[in-house]
Amino acid sequence: MNEEYEYSFKVKDIKPFVNYCKNNNYDLVNEYEQVRTLYKNGGKVMARITKNTYKDSISEILNFKDDNISDSTLKISRESKDLIITDDNREFVDSLINILDLNNKKELIRKRLVYKKQNVTFEIDDYSKPIMRVIAIEGNKDEVDRIYNHLKDIIDMNRIN
Repeated sequence: MNEEYEYSFKVKDIKPFVNYCKNNNYDLVNEYEQVRTLYKNGGKVMARITKNTYKDSISEILNFKDDNISDSTLKISRESKDLIITDDNREFVDSLINILDLNNKKELIRKRLVYKKQNVTFEIDDYSKPIMRVIAIEGNKDEVDRIYNHLKDIIDMNRIN
């Protein structure tokens, strides 16, 4: 199990954050379309089935994460390892969702840009369902705190509460 240290916030415009990454030598490591279905049963953990569509391939994974419903910018949560969904294990995945009494609660559709530099990752999401834009800065606590504080003025000018 991993613990994730992440600042996440809704913004009016993703361009200042894309420009920050480009101007500060972050590498664009991924760009893809994503459909994520969230499953919940009222408990503290949610299941997520995520279908990623890249230029040359499609992958689908199941994982579990703490259901962090707060509007807090800083989120620290547990996240399971990913189970890659294949034709051979799809029936198992469906039965697991069923036996855990998890119900389909929400579908999210977005285009994701992933920039990385050393131990910091920017996930820049442009959602089409629901319509919104979200920035997440993840990684090593000290480095993520430093970058978040460095970008505070840009964040405050673009943040949607």
